[in-house]
Amino acid sequence: MILSRLKNMVPHPLKRATRQVLQNVWESTRYLLSVKNFDDGRISHVIFVCKGNICRSAFAEYYLRRQIPEGALKIESCGLDVDQGIFSPAEAVCIAREFNVDLKLHRSKSFACCDVNNADLILPMEYRQYLRLRAIFPGEKGKIRLLRDFAPWPERLCCNINDPFGSGENEFRRCFRRLQRALDGLKSHLAT
Repeated sequence: MILSRLKNMVPHPLKRATRQVLQNVWESTRYLLSVKNFDDGRISHVIFVCKGNICRSAFAEYYLRRQIPEGALKIESCGLDVDQGIFSPAEAVCIAREFNVDLKLHRSKSFACCDVNNADLILPMEYRQYLRLRAIFPGEKGKIRLLRDFAPWPERLCCNINDPFGSGENEFRRCFRRLQRALDGLKSHLAT
């Protein structure tokens, strides 16, 4: 009974943040212990994956397109749990503009719309998405990595880039900064 009362006294945002931190520590440890070195031969086709393809993977697609010369790399994004043709939320569009990314015309699409079999690199945002993609595409396991692998040290120790949907503009800003750092690392990796 006392534990129940104490639990009710803790604000919901703190509960959510604590749960997220613990989950990230657990999943990051599992990922880092299981992942093998990536064979980064010529990369000409990248697919970014998140849950709904309206925030994180969409931002990654449009941001990287602005960084890479046109035609040098095929870049796609998709979601695992998608309602086709959904707009990015207003908060995502607004904050993305701060990074010179225009999500205003973006429409969500599922991974069935992407050319997964011909991709060289498939980059989900979270460990659970990584595991799900590996189960759906067992023949493509060597191509699937987490985007956070390309973030600077020590940031890459935390494997997840959590979904900012419904958490307000500040959380979108933090998320897009994390994405930006990982994408800049990916870009320098592609240049080598």
